[in-house]
Amino acid sequence: MNIIWISKIRRDLPHITSRLKMSETLIKRGHNVTLYTEKKIGEKIPQEDNIIFIPNIHLPILSGIFYGLIVFFYFPIHLSRKKIDIIIIDQSKIWLPFVIPLRILNIPIVLDIRTLPVDRDKSFFFKVSMYLSKYVVDGITTITPELSSILRNVYNLSNKKIGVWSSGVSIEDFSKFPYEKSIPIELKNHEFILLYHGDYSATRGIENLISAMNKLDSVIKRKIGLIIIGIPSDKINYLIEVSEKEGVIEKVDIFPRVDYNKIAQYLEISDVGVIPLPPENIWWQVSAPLKTLEYLAKGKPIIATNIPFHQLIFKKGNCGILLESANPEDIAKGISYLFNNQKKLKKIGLTGKRIVEKYYTWDCQANQFEKFLKAMLV
Repeated sequence: MNIIWISKIRRDLPHITSRLKMSETLIKRGHNVTLYTEKKIGEKIPQEDNIIFIPNIHLPILSGIFYGLIVFFYFPIHLSRKKIDIIIIDQSKIWLPFVIPLRILNIPIVLDIRTLPVDRDKSFFFKVSMYLSKYVVDGITTITPELSSILRNVYNLSNKKIGVWSSGVSIEDFSKFPYEKSIPIELKNHEFILLYHGDYSATRGIENLISAMNKLDSVIKRKIGLIIIGIPSDKINYLIEVSEKEGVIEKVDIFPRVDYNKIAQYLEISDVGVIPLPPENIWWQVSAPLKTLEYLAKGKPIIATNIPFHQLIFKKGNCGILLESANPEDIAKGISYLFNNQKKLKKIGLTGKRIVEKYYTWDCQANQFEKFLKAMLV
């Protein structure tokens, strides 16, 4: 298949990872995939195979329209070079009305929806997109069965084919790496290292994780350290203040985003990965966090809250601690349990790695996605 994948996520943002990895895997499976993504007007980015960088303005609402128009007018150039079998639209960043003119091309269009909006403005545009999708797209893909059910029931999309491809991971990306001194971490006297990596938002539970460090038994607290990476620069000082307020600043190291290929090196020096997402939040109830699979791919036990995706993973095997809530007290109990059972960590980590190898490699997910795309062409 010749596939055009239209996204609007910048190349340097973590959210692009799943699109890049899925594109690469589909290419390895013999398909031709061209990913459209954005750059700032005037920004110089080295050309990459199978990626087209579209210049865009950065203004609310207008950026989506502007980006869509440029992509649409670029299409004749692309069509002149090769036949396109299917178009994938990344709904999370593209305002759907621009897709309507693409119908004249008579090419199947798939809308890929990875999450639900949480603020009022985005919710309005999401609802508009969902209404239009009844008429202008041929199929929809989502990240979890829970999100698929919401789309069918809440937005009355029962007439549409809806497929699911989840998050995935490449085991080879998390092969054993030696510790590099260039990683800016002082391990101090910590015997047991916790790792959180990912973006920052008020709904990710990072503050609760820091607070949990203060609720540990005094003996355990002296021996444990927490590494947090992936935090936007404007939030680092805030989390430092939270750590100071909780009295654990000596226990917490906070770092900005790092290149994806360095994540495995941080995991190498860690004992446990933590995913403290509040399970009552609708955003996480329909999500499949990529970081969860990355911890497991590296053979690290996890401390995870019981969102549906984590429940599904733990049904396949014991790969850590599944918490009922993201409260600091519950997180502290999970940390304490794994600290007191360190002899079991290797076995638990191996179970998690085997779960990933069997169910959650990018090739497994690409197989599901490929089947759905082929069904759209029948």
